[in-house]
Amino acid sequence: MPAPSRISFVIVIIGVLFVIGLHALGWLAPVEEKLRSSLWPVSRLAYSLDAGADRVRDGREEKYQTLAVEEARQKLLEEENQELRAQLDFLQARSYRSIGADVIGKSTDPNRQTRWINRGALDGVALDQPVVAHAGILVGKIIQVEETAAVVQLLTDHQSRVAATVANRDQSLGIIEGGYGISMRMNLIPQNETVTVGEAVVTSGLESRIPRGLVIGTIEAVEKEAYQPFQRASITPLVKGEKIRVVSVILGVSSTAPSL
Repeated sequence: MPAPSRISFVIVIIGVLFVIGLHALGWLAPVEEKLRSSLWPVSRLAYSLDAGADRVRDGREEKYQTLAVEEARQKLLEEENQELRAQLDFLQARSYRSIGADVIGKSTDPNRQTRWINRGALDGVALDQPVVAHAGILVGKIIQVEETAAVVQLLTDHQSRVAATVANRDQSLGIIEGGYGISMRMNLIPQNETVTVGEAVVTSGLESRIPRGLVIGTIEAVEKEAYQPFQRASITPLVKGEKIRVVSVILGVSSTAPSL
């Protein structure tokens, strides 16, 4: 480093140390106070501007959040309205007596597939009545009834059993059984009848409270074993349990209902 530059650096260092020493001794306090007083209006203005900018940002974020919530609510209402219209059209076309209900809870037991609904005995709900979603898709049946609420056992529950038939040439009969919320099987299908992947499965009408023709799902796979009297099939449900929000409970069938 050239001599003049070195001298300048030393002078700067000495000056800084001198100022630090004066500050430590408090000799610069009057000057510092006067400097703070002169800069206070500028500092206050900067703080006000920053606080105002924060309020504007907060206002925009709050407005955005409010709009997002309202949009989500509107979308949910539209979906529920479409769901209810589809259910109503199906039920009216078949003269079923029914009542709409909202799903208000689910089982805390991970091995059970049940849902609480906000309709009960006071609304005409009774044990074993079928519960449908969308355009007549069977999702379960009533297994517990209280005055203003009831429990729906979904078809995928491992304790669920529903008499069903395949929409094929043979009108093959069988029993739909749930599988711990992840699958359904149709058992006891006669071995000599032809069951094909993709065919629809509906209720058979062999249960007193469940009318014939409520759609359950479609055949995903067929399992046949030689020399066995029955075959079985894996069934894909048309409605997933976690998607069920609004349902209709079929209370009964009108005497004027058309046969299916």
